[in-house]
Amino acid sequence: MIYCLSDPHGGECSGALTKYLEEAGDSDLLIILGDLGLKFRDTEENRAFDDMILSAKKKIAFIDGNHENFDFLETFPIGERYGAPVRILSENVVWLQRGYIYEIDGKSFFAFGGCKSSEKWKPMGLWWPQEEPTEEQLACAYTSLKAYGNKVDYILTHKCEQGIDTTETTGLRKLCDYINENVDYKMWYAGHWHKYKKDGEKLLFVYDVPVPIG
Repeated sequence: MIYCLSDPHGGECSGALTKYLEEAGDSDLLIILGDLGLKFRDTEENRAFDDMILSAKKKIAFIDGNHENFDFLETFPIGERYGAPVRILSENVVWLQRGYIYEIDGKSFFAFGGCKSSEKWKPMGLWWPQEEPTEEQLACAYTSLKAYGNKVDYILTHKCEQGIDTTETTGLRKLCDYINENVDYKMWYAGHWHKYKKDGEKLLFVYDVPVPIG
């Protein structure tokens, strides 16, 4: 089975994730839709969370959110899993890169992490410029989708800038609009909002409870 949840924030919201890792089967895969929060804060809670994730015996793939220590994540080597580039954090944990399509159990998953944080995080030192997509990453996304004939099984983003959020005019918003208007997909899964909410028939916001994909 493939499951998804979002926003554990370095241990602040990780109760369900901890339970999942205790109960999941070896063939299960959990996809975390951003704000994983490895080494995000220098706290005992965050350090314990880091150890739990990096030593996980169950399969985890994640996209980045806006609350990530990108400098830390970018120290890990680039490899390939599921037919596209990833950063390999451990034998069982990989970071799915923005704009690529991954083939998992015969299904195609378009992945795109990141979004813009509010300004309050900068004075706290909890902000990295890599949180927002680059033009190169956006171009990769459009190229990947067109290579698949604008048809994939599932869309995975940290923030979906449509539906319950219609305020942004960023490159991410334009990409979301493009997907919504041009791409044929079965379901779109997103996080960021710390809520579980179905928005229409094909958009599901997830939070801290593992949701089966499919």
